[in-house]
Amino acid sequence: MVPRARWSLRLAIVLAAIGCNRHAPEVKPPVIVISVDTLRSDHLPAYGYHGVETPAIDALAGEAVVYDHAFSHCPLTLPSYATLFTGLLPAGTGIRDNLGFRLGPRPTLAQTLRQNGYATGAAVSAYVLRAESGINRGFDFYDDRIAEHADQALGGIQRSGAETEAIAEKWIGAHSGRPFFFFLHLYEPHAPYDAPEPYRSRYKPYDAEIASADAIVGRFLNFLKAGKLYDRALIVFLSDHGEGLGDHGEDEHGIFLYREALQVPLMVKRPGAAGGSRDATNVGLSDVMAMILSDLHIALPAGVSAGPPQQIYSETFYPRFHFGWSDLHALISGTKHYIEAPRAELYDLGADPAERRNLAGEDRRTLFAMKQAIAPLVTAAAEPQAVPPEEAAKLAALGYISGGAPAQRGGALPDPKDKVETFRDLRKAFSWFRAGKNAEALHAFRQILRENPGMTDVWDVTAKAEWRLGHSEAAITAAKQGLAGNPRSATLAMTVAGFALQAGHPDEARKHAELALALGEPRAHEILAGVFLARGDLAHAESEARLALDDGDPAAARVILARVLKEEKRYEEALAALDEAQRWIEVNRKPPFAGLAYLRGDLLARLGRSEEAERSLKAEIALAPADPRAYQSLIVLLVSEGRGDEATRLVYQLIGTAPTAESYAAIVDTMKTLGDGNGARFWVRRGLQQYPHDARLRRLAL
Repeated sequence: MVPRARWSLRLAIVLAAIGCNRHAPEVKPPVIVISVDTLRSDHLPAYGYHGVETPAIDALAGEAVVYDHAFSHCPLTLPSYATLFTGLLPAGTGIRDNLGFRLGPRPTLAQTLRQNGYATGAAVSAYVLRAESGINRGFDFYDDRIAEHADQALGGIQRSGAETEAIAEKWIGAHSGRPFFFFLHLYEPHAPYDAPEPYRSRYKPYDAEIASADAIVGRFLNFLKAGKLYDRALIVFLSDHGEGLGDHGEDEHGIFLYREALQVPLMVKRPGAAGGSRDATNVGLSDVMAMILSDLHIALPAGVSAGPPQQIYSETFYPRFHFGWSDLHALISGTKHYIEAPRAELYDLGADPAERRNLAGEDRRTLFAMKQAIAPLVTAAAEPQAVPPEEAAKLAALGYISGGAPAQRGGALPDPKDKVETFRDLRKAFSWFRAGKNAEALHAFRQILRENPGMTDVWDVTAKAEWRLGHSEAAITAAKQGLAGNPRSATLAMTVAGFALQAGHPDEARKHAELALALGEPRAHEILAGVFLARGDLAHAESEARLALDDGDPAAARVILARVLKEEKRYEEALAALDEAQRWIEVNRKPPFAGLAYLRGDLLARLGRSEEAERSLKAEIALAPADPRAYQSLIVLLVSEGRGDEATRLVYQLIGTAPTAESYAAIVDTMKTLGDGNGARFWVRRGLQQYPHDARLRRLAL
């Protein structure tokens, strides 16, 4: 084994001082952590790169200790920040993936600083760092209101760093008179790469995002300087992990543990620092909490190391949780990098930083020593908890494959190195699906499933693609096939239940909703309420809706309750339930709930409040332009007021926006409701021309 290089002299001096004096200094400096997500250190000029200009980060580096060899312990966002805030490896934090885990009961950096007189604030730029994960523990203020900026395609579940930086300025401006800790999280270099001009035209896509992030960092540092905070602040600049960029076959991150995914920038500017320095010590993100608290003369929480470990351990369970492939584990010691996989790998980072030459077959002594050293660090991970479908969809929109693979028991799992092409095919198929290219996505998903039938998430998205294309029975069948392979998937059970209910199969919907409920998905009560509602059993429907209030999504549960109350002709009570849902959404800073404004408009129309109804229905159409329900109600309202021309334009607007089988069926239903037999026959013929096998349209044609 090659022992780790020396620890920084500065930290050693500080630690020696702590041994004599544990009292905090009289003046508590501001503490600021700036993280640029998904930033490879070797794509920064401060680390020798020449493909982009980053004047703000360069200037900070000129006044900071720059760690040349800093590493992440996991190439995923949420596990990395959990380690950053606790000083513990992922097994210690309890977070092993971006979904399905919650931060365990460990003291955090924010909690520790708050207990020592600091105001604590944070603003994050992506849904991955949602407060519900527990990552907000210890923060007085934690702004994760990404959804307020989201569009209906989920592309807005990250926000621009400029918006997040403005939130940081506002909070710091209000708290600069007392000691404070602030965490600023920027997401620019994360895929998809879509930098604004002038960076887009000047650099390669990933580097353009880095340049854009640098401009935001510069704006933030200028704000600190203008407020006379910069010089006296302890500022830490870092990233959570790197990016593959195709170096070993992975374009983004999560699957592999090569250097490009693990090595991150780390710069520490201390109060009053006049000049920078370099530190060649290997350090991990787990060391940052100790660095900060040691500089402040604050005792470390129990279990957090005050000095560097002898090796840097990293892991990824992403391949196993999502694809049924082997998890990977890595150890960096000195310049040697060992990757534990079905086919082990060993690299010399000093002589071969691109990791092109695997030394596992020739340096058996080092391989054996590192295999022994990593053994006590490799800790089994619990299976992720059931994840609500909307959370999985949001992570998929950020590029993370959203579902999971069934737990594997016994036998060797495939080496992710052998699945690079499959993973690329998956990324491409998911990008088509997110872009609405459903036929292309469906073809790709089917090909993937032929070779990898155990991929739960692919079965789920295949079912959704079938549904979008009007293949309702095929959609249900696909979800059932996935469920047969993974009978403990609450997500697939909910998909079958939801589609079966919409397709007019209440018995099947009930059976699968009850299965989802048994698997721990409380939102199944909402579907059960819908089942009873479809049967006209309003008493049981109301009972299920109220059960959903106790355990499910408070907004969705109140909307389904309002639907039940509407059928019972308790219109005012239904409106009151919607008002409560809206208040909860606003108080909890959640996105607008699709369907709420539609139902409000429908209720208002029934109460004779036509102008208010029209406003609500138009608001729903603006929110969800592909959902036909609000169009239906508004068309009926306009015809009842003698505004037939406007109603006709609305029909064509729906078909132009969403020419789906569902839209055609909704129009035919509406024409029948209005007693327009000719219109119904016209639109059912038009629909069957595009969707000749759609069961709903075929029934309506009879």
